[in-house]
Amino acid sequence: MFLASTPACACPHGQNYMVPHCAEHPFQFTYSRGGFGQTYFNLGRRRESRRAGGMADLLVRELLEAGIVGRDTPGYDTDPGFNADGARTVRIIADHFGLPSPPLALEPADSPA
Repeated sequence: MFLASTPACACPHGQNYMVPHCAEHPFQFTYSRGGFGQTYFNLGRRRESRRAGGMADLLVRELLEAGIVGRDTPGYDTDPGFNADGARTVRIIADHFGLPSPPLALEPADSPA
């Protein structure tokens, strides 16, 4: 699994899947298994609706339920900044794969002495 910022590009809307993206579209999610891209897409501002890979719809149920993709997206309709940074999508990815989702705060007892 890979989540990272990427260098600048010329894509005006983050619609291309496998090219580095500009500051306006800085994040991509790629899940690979056995050396093959299972699903990959850009994050935030409805860019998750353009998914690709051998299992492009791996997370579609969760994305639909969260109103991030599909016809019923009231978050985008009422709030122009809804999921703009892709944070909701990152939470879905972390939950799906059972990953800790940032930030994980240390409890006082867990803090280094």
